[in-house]
Amino acid sequence: MSRNSDKLNIIDHRTFDDLHKDNDSATTKMLRTHKYKNKHKYADTLFDFICRLPCRKPKKQGQIKKEQQLQRKKSPNFSLIRTIVPKRKGKCHRNLITKEKVTRLKRSIRSYRNLKQAAALKETTTEQPETDNHLIDSPHQEKDQSSMMETSSSQLELETRLQGLSINETNKCHSIHSRRFRSYCDNCTRAQLKKLTTQLLKDLDRFQKRAYAANEIKARAHPRMALGFREAISHLNIRNKVKLLILATDCESNPGEDGLDETIDKIKFSCQQHNVPYCFSLMRRELAYALKKRAQISCVAILDYDGAQDIYKDLLLELDEARKDYKRLTAL
Repeated sequence: MSRNSDKLNIIDHRTFDDLHKDNDSATTKMLRTHKYKNKHKYADTLFDFICRLPCRKPKKQGQIKKEQQLQRKKSPNFSLIRTIVPKRKGKCHRNLITKEKVTRLKRSIRSYRNLKQAAALKETTTEQPETDNHLIDSPHQEKDQSSMMETSSSQLELETRLQGLSINETNKCHSIHSRRFRSYCDNCTRAQLKKLTTQLLKDLDRFQKRAYAANEIKARAHPRMALGFREAISHLNIRNKVKLLILATDCESNPGEDGLDETIDKIKFSCQQHNVPYCFSLMRRELAYALKKRAQISCVAILDYDGAQDIYKDLLLELDEARKDYKRLTAL
């Protein structure tokens, strides 16, 4: 409908004249400022407002929600792709998927396990009876023989290395030592000592979790304990940081350079140098149970025992008695 149509004459003449006057006045260009855009060049009139009125009925709240859900379904969700695609942080280009860093200690433990498996395989193969006489000669048989020769040579090398490694450990062993109470332990495992260590670990774990719930940043800056050999060694290098070191009695045997036995000896030596008390009271599974962890724990370094001073003092007294018992038993 055009603005100059005669259909508007049905309305009152006065209103019609007023509308025409408004249209004439609106055509005058207004001064533009930096606030106004191109669409706000001309002032709107009452007639423009009437023309812009919506014809459709207002939508209900349920219809709006349904439309929003449909739009969400249509829009592609690349949440999985975002995790895989590397993020760009500044000038460097880092991948989110990083390879697992294998430490020297873990590498030596794995190699020693492979050696033991190879030795066990050789024992089983030697026990089996020889049944090569009734086999028919074939080209496949020649290939099998060559592969068997290669594997036997590699197994011989592994066995010689394993024998060389196990010599030192057999000399150190005593009658009281076993797989659950290794030769590096220098105190007896008493029932009272076990009870005190578990109580101390449980209390400190409870305090640490409470601190994390209150203020995580502050709790990370002041931890109560550190788990694992790597963390324990790094905290031992700092003077007067570690107050007590708890080592598992049944750590896996791993002689040789950079092995588990060597690291335990180094930890004991550094504790003696820095006058840090250390004890062998619980096994790996018992340490994990006390701290409510799934994985077995071999070493726990206690950094702050505030709130459990009485248990700590009783534990040190019990540790002295356990060391005396160990010396008495090994002297026989």
